[in-house]
Amino acid sequence: MELQSFPKAVYYYFKEWQEYKMELHQHMAIEIMYVIKGKCKIEIENRKVVLRKNQYIFIHSNIPHRLIVEKHSPSRMLNVEFEWNKDDNHFTNIQSLMKYDERLMEMFVADEKYFCLKDVDNIYYNLRSLVLELDHKTPGNELIIDNLFIQLLTLIAKNREDQKKQTSLANEYFINQALTYIHENYDYEIKVHDIAQTVHLHPGYLHRIFKQSMNMTINEYITKVRIDKAKMLLEKTEIPVTEISSYVGFSTSQYFSSTFKKITGLTPSKYRIYFHDVKS
Repeated sequence: MELQSFPKAVYYYFKEWQEYKMELHQHMAIEIMYVIKGKCKIEIENRKVVLRKNQYIFIHSNIPHRLIVEKHSPSRMLNVEFEWNKDDNHFTNIQSLMKYDERLMEMFVADEKYFCLKDVDNIYYNLRSLVLELDHKTPGNELIIDNLFIQLLTLIAKNREDQKKQTSLANEYFINQALTYIHENYDYEIKVHDIAQTVHLHPGYLHRIFKQSMNMTINEYITKVRIDKAKMLLEKTEIPVTEISSYVGFSTSQYFSSTFKKITGLTPSKYRIYFHDVKS
């Protein structure tokens, strides 16, 4: 993207899709695919993303993707593809726009290949107006088209930022629930699936947001909690080392001892002696 450029539509259409599987393809144009009714799948980045009514996907340049519409599940869509065009026929350019809206800059410089959003800012009506103006080709409507493009991109940037914040808050809530579950149940056998069921998330999604937030996996965090609790018991109680494993959720004292030594460098017995020697 050249900073002195402006978007130019190269392909745009309304289309009712029946059962259909598009060939995997890529192109220079940035593509916006909006679902007016029904649902579809977009295969992209080795994933199948489901889009439903009033949702859309924004795909950056040269990203392999394809549309999949299942049998008996038609989908009506509005697509717009645009490229960056550098000329002097526009009253502004993307660089100037980014100075006024950091969200717009973030949308284009972020290290992401696509994003999916729910339309909460009347994106559809702006897309529709843009396509109709492009179709009409009325003399002198270039300024209207430019303004509609600016409005479209700034609305999508706002939509993206707002939903990122909402997702972040939601993820924080789910992670706090997961942490509470772990701290209340570390003395039991804990499986990621059990935590996911408790917080009502898919295990894979929970694992991903947990690692992003905590910089460790769920199982690594569970082990950390157990070892921290074991340290406390070794330091402050006289509970036999062979029994402490059951207090902190390890299946056997041998497994507890080997894990404790791997993390602290000492066996539980030597840790207790070392701690008491230091304190005395």
